[in-house]
Amino acid sequence: MVQVRYFAPAPALRGLVSSYYWCETDLPLLCDRMRAELGQVRFVVRGTLSYRFADGRTVAGPPALLSGPTAAPVETCATGPFGCFGAGLMPAGWSALIGPDADELADDAVELRTVCGVAADDACDAIADARDDAARVAAADRFFTGLLERPRAVPAWFLRLTDDWLTASPDPRVDALVAASGMSARQVERWSRRHYGASPKLLARKYRALQAAVRLGTGEARTWSEAAGDAFYDQSHFIREFKQFVGMTPARFVADAAPVSRVTIARRRLLPGMPRLALYS
Repeated sequence: MVQVRYFAPAPALRGLVSSYYWCETDLPLLCDRMRAELGQVRFVVRGTLSYRFADGRTVAGPPALLSGPTAAPVETCATGPFGCFGAGLMPAGWSALIGPDADELADDAVELRTVCGVAADDACDAIADARDDAARVAAADRFFTGLLERPRAVPAWFLRLTDDWLTASPDPRVDALVAASGMSARQVERWSRRHYGASPKLLARKYRALQAAVRLGTGEARTWSEAAGDAFYDQSHFIREFKQFVGMTPARFVADAAPVSRVTIARRRLLPGMPRLALYS
């Protein structure tokens, strides 16, 4: 049996950290396919966790692991008994808390201490020693609040604009983002890669597919055509893009993943201050 619980970060961290989550299982081995997602920090306090990326690389994770935003599904394997406390990083959070450009770690993972120093190990130890969810959340809040003390220039207006662009329409258009930003297409591309880990074109494709997955997962859409709307050329285009970013066909998603997705999305929507972008990844 697998248990997953979600928690809201401290008010000062909302908009930077999408949510916290605790995942645990007594299964000896748990393998899963994670759809394209935001950057993540994961503290593995029991068992081990490894990633297999779309290009075939495998990263056997240390206890405290930082993974960049992904543009393709990632295979994860956990050895149990397993316990992991994680945090989703919004693009604003990546820029304010982490430091390196997001595209430097896109579709990759590294030991958290290589970026955040020994504070990462201290946080992992505190979470491992915690006796309950409240203590884990408090330890994570201390860690991320400490990272905020390192001053970094974050273009909040651009991140708000881009988050809204990715969620306001089922088919985000790059020219609309460029026009709204008042910058050149080249500058928008640079900032998009720096803060989101991908070009605007790839981001638009990613969130177009992930929005469709959420519509299927919540039951808002019952058929492929309802999920696709006018955002895809035809059924084959929809299936190809869906599989690229979700890791399975829409039919398999509805049969195997949609029930779990429905519960997950419902739980996360109850968290205060949950950013809309985070519901899709």
